[in-house]
Amino acid sequence: MSSLSDARTLALAAAILAPLTWSVGGVVMRSVESAGAWEQVAWRSLGGALAVAVLLAMRGTARAALAVRAAGWAGIASMLCIAATFVIHVLAMNATSVANVLFLQTASPLLMPLLAWAVLREKPHRLTFFAVALAIAGLTPIVAGSAGGGNFTGDMLALASAACGSANVLIVRRLRNLDMMPAATIAALLARGVAAGIGAPASVTLADAVALMLLGALQIAVGLTLFFYALRHLPAAPVALLTLLEPVAGPILVWAVIGEVPPPTTLFGGALIAAAMVISVGATAARRAPAARAT
Repeated sequence: MSSLSDARTLALAAAILAPLTWSVGGVVMRSVESAGAWEQVAWRSLGGALAVAVLLAMRGTARAALAVRAAGWAGIASMLCIAATFVIHVLAMNATSVANVLFLQTASPLLMPLLAWAVLREKPHRLTFFAVALAIAGLTPIVAGSAGGGNFTGDMLALASAACGSANVLIVRRLRNLDMMPAATIAALLARGVAAGIGAPASVTLADAVALMLLGALQIAVGLTLFFYALRHLPAAPVALLTLLEPVAGPILVWAVIGEVPPPTTLFGGALIAAAMVISVGATAARRAPAARAT
């Protein structure tokens, strides 16, 4: 197997593993009792920042500093998108059901095939358009079912998080020859600073703080590293569409561990989204392997 094929295989594995690491967030956030939304943002971001800093130190701080300078304004935009996602995602988790947040955030990967085609000139497979239409049909009952139930604000936050995620995917894919993890570190520290100023992280128990920091280490240091690696070797559309694994696995974990049963409208919409994921993954597999860039 050639080195390019090896890189593509590893990138596909990374694209699958990344959303699985993110899917545990709902369980942890629902389990902590002493931390509100802003306290969760603060401790999760701190754990992620520290874990990424350790990884960067192992690779060399000089290399990380060069990557930040090379990214320029695009790197700053990516940093702001990541920081906004860190904050808005947790606020949404605390304002509506975990299932609603995870399913509504699929707006990001669903829009990505069109955005990648328009911005990056990466033409998607024809079946991808059918998958996008099917998943949009799945989003409709989720929003309609929660609009009158006091969860509308949380749903809108989830969609805002999806928008930030879409923008960041385009930036990272365009800058795929650069190491974007230093920007993630700065973004996590920025999110920590904002959350610490608004919330009261010192009031959180040690056990909850440790749980949230470990969550941040897993989701940010491990999850984003895998995600960025996948974007360096695969087109944006299939990588983004594979993140649909998160809204499939996340509510199942919360249902099994916490007992939070998603509303019927969310289950129905989620089934359509899951079907769209299967179609999009099949389209990616059917498509001839694109040339991967050696970096």
